[in-house]
Amino acid sequence: MSHGPVVTPAAMGFGGHEGEYKRGQPSETPGRAARSQADKAEYPPVDFGRKIVDGQERRDARGQATVKFIPLIWAGIVRKRSRSILILLQVIIAFTLFGVLQGLNSGIKQAVDGTHADRLYVGSRMQLGNPLPASIVARLATVPGVTASTFRIQFGGFYQRQGQNISIAGTDPATFLPVYPELEVSPKDAVKALQATQDAALVGVETMRTYGWKIGDRVTVQTPIVRKDGTRNWPFEIVGTYRNKDNPESSVILIANYRYINESRGDGRDTILLGTVRIADPTRATVIGDAIDAMFANSPNETLTQSEHELAQSQLSRIGDLDLVVHRITAAAFFVLLFSTGALMMQSIRERTPELAVLKTFGFSDVLVMALILIETIVLCVAGAAVGLWIASRVLVFARAQIGLGSVSDIVMIAGFAIAIGLALAGGAIPAWRGLRLRVVDALADR
Repeated sequence: MSHGPVVTPAAMGFGGHEGEYKRGQPSETPGRAARSQADKAEYPPVDFGRKIVDGQERRDARGQATVKFIPLIWAGIVRKRSRSILILLQVIIAFTLFGVLQGLNSGIKQAVDGTHADRLYVGSRMQLGNPLPASIVARLATVPGVTASTFRIQFGGFYQRQGQNISIAGTDPATFLPVYPELEVSPKDAVKALQATQDAALVGVETMRTYGWKIGDRVTVQTPIVRKDGTRNWPFEIVGTYRNKDNPESSVILIANYRYINESRGDGRDTILLGTVRIADPTRATVIGDAIDAMFANSPNETLTQSEHELAQSQLSRIGDLDLVVHRITAAAFFVLLFSTGALMMQSIRERTPELAVLKTFGFSDVLVMALILIETIVLCVAGAAVGLWIASRVLVFARAQIGLGSVSDIVMIAGFAIAIGLALAGGAIPAWRGLRLRVVDALADR
């Protein structure tokens, strides 16, 4: 019986050496292979390790690009040294003035704000500074609400040469320190030594540091107060130091025995400059002050009692509106600095117009050229401000040694650098805009 030709897998294309059929694996056709290659080209495999390396390389490239601009900025600054030095000097002077005035102003404000509400000062009603009889001190202690009372006579002098100023306060050590508990005396037995030795003295730590004194030294201060022997030389033996824990910078006065000064001076004996009382309740300061003044009313020595804050304010009012004075002076200085810096930078850009055009020719963008100009101005202003504020801090160290006030605080420093950057941006704005709008063709045509 014939069944016809036998159909084998090879005859159907599934067998043989090349067309062998495999279950679950379709054969590769030319169309499918082409699509697979296209997919690989469009969606290549991701190498995450390589991406991290590429990111690091890009960051390194940006860092190198930033570094390569530094020589360009420096070349622009030193291109004409005389002009850069002139800008620096102007900025240094302006910020030295700013630092000194603001340092003194802030120091005075801190001193006024740091006054003690529990202390009252008794002076002459006619004029602060007129002498009062020393006998009033005993009566001050009898006023209700007063817990302690003391007095002082105060005058100035200089050590060795003019300019090395010393402020001297003659008082009774036994009553003075209880009224001023913020004064920390060292060594502990210094108060006893001050009372036992007539010409002994306690000296503030700031003054000790300024002149290099040490305990046991004998120093001579020349003063306007004439002694009975006709000289103006007042010798003192340093038996201890003190530090004002509330305001260490004010530790500058030389505290001496009133007995020594009173017995040695030629005139004005048995008089004092101020009486000071400490009260138990600061809220009753006005009532107690009125009671003290009423005690001496209609007498040859009428008094005016003020709180420590009021006394500081009255002394400050003699100067005038310090804030207004400081702000006007610094504003005028910065106004002049703004225009002078802007004019000098404009002159610099005009001279460098062809060079800026060449930079643009080599691919520097308009914004990058503008940034380079602004950075030059910022570098000059910030450097000058840093030097000026440093000079101001050194000047105020000397001022602090004389009057116990003044320092360049962190706030003044921050404000100074902020103003320097603001002035640089304002002064360099027009030159930078000129660099931004500069056209290469026009710049090179004018060369």
